[in-house]
Amino acid sequence: MKELLVLLRAMQIFSQNAHHLVKGSSFHSDHSFFGDVYEEVAGDFDSLAERIVGLYGEEHLALQPMLTAVVAKLSDAPSIAVEDNQTFYSHQLKMEESLCKLVEKIIAAGVYPGTEQLIGEIANKAEMRKYKIKQRTK
Repeated sequence: MKELLVLLRAMQIFSQNAHHLVKGSSFHSDHSFFGDVYEEVAGDFDSLAERIVGLYGEEHLALQPMLTAVVAKLSDAPSIAVEDNQTFYSHQLKMEESLCKLVEKIIAAGVYPGTEQLIGEIANKAEMRKYKIKQRTK
């Protein structure tokens, strides 16, 4: 669960950065898409963080270890847009796919039913974003 929390924070930071840096003829739609992503992921992060504190304790949200893990997740993220923002979309798709795989792994390991529902909904939103990205990048 902590790994999912780290990934959500990394996705939030990445998508907010992409939101600020997109450019070109598709600026308005790309800016809007990444803005929606970071807001949605921020809400998912908050819901999962509260669940983790409630079930497993606050030590799982220790700031410095989390920040270190988030930086590691973002180490291969593009920092500027090239090819009409395609690098941002490609990286976002990669993170969405990682999120879905991680949720499958967590559910297979066993979690409380409410937690399964929560992270299942997070994966559902990621699947919808994957569809939108694939349509945008065709």
